[in-house]
Amino acid sequence: MDIIETPRVRLAPLSERQLGLCLHNLPAFEQDLGFSFARDVVDTPILRALGMKLKKMRQADPSTHVWYTYWLVIVQAENVGAGLVGFKGYPNEYGSTEIGYGISPRFQNQGYMTEAVRGLVEWAFSHPFCQTVTATTVKNPASNRLLQKLGAQLVEQARGSSSWRISRA
Repeated sequence: MDIIETPRVRLAPLSERQLGLCLHNLPAFEQDLGFSFARDVVDTPILRALGMKLKKMRQADPSTHVWYTYWLVIVQAENVGAGLVGFKGYPNEYGSTEIGYGISPRFQNQGYMTEAVRGLVEWAFSHPFCQTVTATTVKNPASNRLLQKLGAQLVEQARGSSSWRISRA
């Protein structure tokens, strides 16, 4: 599987088995990784997303699993899993896929997630069939700032949330 390296983070796609461990057994997940994971990343919304990702992966062609899984955000200086970033599926017929992400509060406001999202978006655009990456129903102000930094276009803003689009250059 692909590993994405940026100056300060490494992104590693999680296998179906690792997603299951992350969902059901965090100590076994850390043991499998061989290093620590910021467990506070796995909150209620992430637990729900992990379950949905596993279900979609089981239905998808294994060659497309990297588009359904979470990629572990590893802070290289500490060799710790600090967050998760991933797409919600293989790009649709228009070449569009949606991204989601989360990082431990301990690692917030340090640019790690901006670097990770940029790296994963660049990876997506290295595939000619991927034309746009979206982020919808974004409510977190830090996520909005992150998307602005990446040059995303604001598509819609309503009722305390926003939707964004990053297009292939």
